[in-house]
Amino acid sequence: MSKPNVTLLVNNSTNDIACSDPAGDSNFIVYATGDKLTWRSTQQSNGDLISGNAYPPVASASEGVEAPKTFLKDASTGLYKQIPLAGTINGGQSGGDTRYVFALYIDAATAGIPQLEAWNANTHLQANSVFLGGGNPTMSVLKAIKTTNGSPGIGGWAGTALSGLDSYVPLDTVALAAPKFLYFNMRMLIPSGFGSQADLNHVLTCRLLYS
Repeated sequence: MSKPNVTLLVNNSTNDIACSDPAGDSNFIVYATGDKLTWRSTQQSNGDLISGNAYPPVASASEGVEAPKTFLKDASTGLYKQIPLAGTINGGQSGGDTRYVFALYIDAATAGIPQLEAWNANTHLQANSVFLGGGNPTMSVLKAIKTTNGSPGIGGWAGTALSGLDSYVPLDTVALAAPKFLYFNMRMLIPSGFGSQADLNHVLTCRLLYS
């Protein structure tokens, strides 16, 4: 069993259809070196310059909020590329009971079920930042749901908090026997009273086993 290569792709369209090519297609963009995922308010638009104004999501002291919009910060073009199917019906875009939003293409068999994790940094040693729960994994602002085998089934899905190995999302039901696309959806849920925070660079990770 050879070491698999993993490619992350994001759906830049409102077409909730499967990705047809690991190199990207008319809907899906490959996440490349230098790219970042980010969450913004309704003021941010698809095609905005990354070097221009940034509009972070805001939660009030008494009420939490789902970050309205999800973007790929595309380093190659210097533009915000929206991921409009991300999140739930509580966001400010076309999210909800959507399935083909984020895609992971794994090009070989695995010895275990690939899983989605979030960490403070690429050392994968800690997941205790305020964004990932500050020591309480269930309080992470990043929530994800597996959609490999079907859509969430509900537009207001809750998802599982992402925080290291304490809280993660398996992306299939069995180890992969052959190359395969795995799918998930994700949102940022900001709790009430969260306050202003630095825009930190966390790491989204696909962990898999091979032999």
